[in-house]
Amino acid sequence: MHIKVGDIVQIIKGKDRPQTVEDRKKPSGKVLKVNREERRVIVEGKNLVWKHLRKSEQRPQGGRVQREALMPAANVMLFNEQSKKAERVHFKAVDGKKLRYFKSTNTLIDKKA
Repeated sequence: MHIKVGDIVQIIKGKDRPQTVEDRKKPSGKVLKVNREERRVIVEGKNLVWKHLRKSEQRPQGGRVQREALMPAANVMLFNEQSKKAERVHFKAVDGKKLRYFKSTNTLIDKKA
């Protein structure tokens, strides 16, 4: 998958995508969780939904909390800090490892381990 936990991404489709040209030059957020089986991700502070909580001993009132929901990984792109825009990810083999990089600036995303 082209997205990993901790990546800075920009949402390209859906209700939270940037609407103005200035917003498109900034990232949307950081990836908190990746579900590889369902090909979905959670982006920090985006795709918020209300979770209704049942009454319990910890919460005698019950209530509602806002939390981030999963979104398809195809709806986000990795954000390139050098070019200030979202770009596609390419792969190349370096020392027998498959690393991600941006083709426009030829910079590696993954650190060599």
